[in-house]
Amino acid sequence: MLKRRFAVFFLTVTIMLTVITPFTASAAAFVRVMLNGDELKFDVAPVLKNNRLLVPFRLLSENLGAGVRWDGRTKMVTAYKSETQVVLRVGSSTAYVNGKPVKLDVPAMLIQGRTLVPLRFYSEAFGAAVDWDGRENTVFIKTADKLSKYIMGYYYSQSYDDFINNVDKLSSIATKWYTLNSDCNLTSYDGSRWIMKPEGYDSVLRTARERGVKVHALVFESDRARLQQALATAEKRNALVGQILAEVDKENYDGVNIDFEYLGPEDKENFNAFIKDLYAALKSRNKTLSLSLPAKTEKQDWWPGYDYGTLGKYSDFVVLMAYDKSPSTPGPQAGVEWVEEIVNYALARIPAEKIVLGIGYYGYAWSGNEKYTVLEARNGMTYSKIWFLDELAQKYGLKMTIDSTSLMDYGSFTDEKGNIYQIWMESPKSVDAKSKLAIKKGLKGIAVWRLGYTTPSFWQAVNDNFIAAK
Repeated sequence: MLKRRFAVFFLTVTIMLTVITPFTASAAAFVRVMLNGDELKFDVAPVLKNNRLLVPFRLLSENLGAGVRWDGRTKMVTAYKSETQVVLRVGSSTAYVNGKPVKLDVPAMLIQGRTLVPLRFYSEAFGAAVDWDGRENTVFIKTADKLSKYIMGYYYSQSYDDFINNVDKLSSIATKWYTLNSDCNLTSYDGSRWIMKPEGYDSVLRTARERGVKVHALVFESDRARLQQALATAEKRNALVGQILAEVDKENYDGVNIDFEYLGPEDKENFNAFIKDLYAALKSRNKTLSLSLPAKTEKQDWWPGYDYGTLGKYSDFVVLMAYDKSPSTPGPQAGVEWVEEIVNYALARIPAEKIVLGIGYYGYAWSGNEKYTVLEARNGMTYSKIWFLDELAQKYGLKMTIDSTSLMDYGSFTDEKGNIYQIWMESPKSVDAKSKLAIKKGLKGIAVWRLGYTTPSFWQAVNDNFIAAK
């Protein structure tokens, strides 16, 4: 009996001390956080302070579709999504939403090397609804709309049907209708490379504008000598800038995408100068400049002619062409792990909100010196060097398997001549993983190479994660 009384006394004192003693942050690992029906798993447990739940900001931001920046010197978090920007400083009771001060019940804090922010304030700042279920010790967050990200489609030869079928799933298109002629002047016709304004191109522009889809004029060139000549002097660079501006004015494009490939390292500074000048000229017209950039990783810089830091600074966004790792050799050409290396390299030099992840929805079939492009299913493409997975399965009994590392589809078959073909190609599973990577890293969005290649399963994999920002 005495032991029981002592236990009750001890429990009472403990409760009183808990009430009287100044409250410090305590672990709240028992609290579940649900976002749109999915549980968020934090690497550092949420904490309770003054009856407010604080959670690691980065994971919450990623799942709310917000990009983030962390300044370790000032201990400041900046998060952004569409037209909303939220700024918090560790230890400060004042936050800023679009520049306006907001008083916080509890400030952001550092726990185990992670910055934790007040969950309710942070979520509601981005338009989410927050509810608490005390019986279940669960916070429910529901976003007002489905997560949206920028989705760009590259428009090239035989893209029209795919564009019409999926225009509402796009934020923009980049029309590969322009290149350089032998005199290094802008041209909208090069029959040898199927680069041209197609007949009835004005209907593409009209449809895009009616559906709220931006149109960027894509200027492509892959001849290294021609690029070197076009960029060699200020006079030539200025001439090319002027020609591009004239075409933008003529067709009222929303912006320009520059896709200069195989640039030599010796032309880096001239390319930088050209981009700076073009960016300034387009800004004066309230137009955008985007760049299609070749892949790089910290392990391997295949293309030293492309200065990511400068190019990211003098453009509105860049598209990472994260595919075709080594197309002459059978194997995964855009494995998820490799793509994440590419993204990380870019993030070290370009803000996340300026990065668009390129996804090539196709694959290759190799046999000796033979190589064919492979698409998932028969569509309107009529090129002779394109095969279709559904037809190969029917004709040769081809069966594909998901590679557990790259998440790409692979398989092989033997044709009627005894030739053995290996196939590696993008899969809906890898598209899903790359879409999630874009969310996780706070990227602006994704781009697909190209319209004419996509299928309903591609769009399902993307739209399971987000829809097109307009």
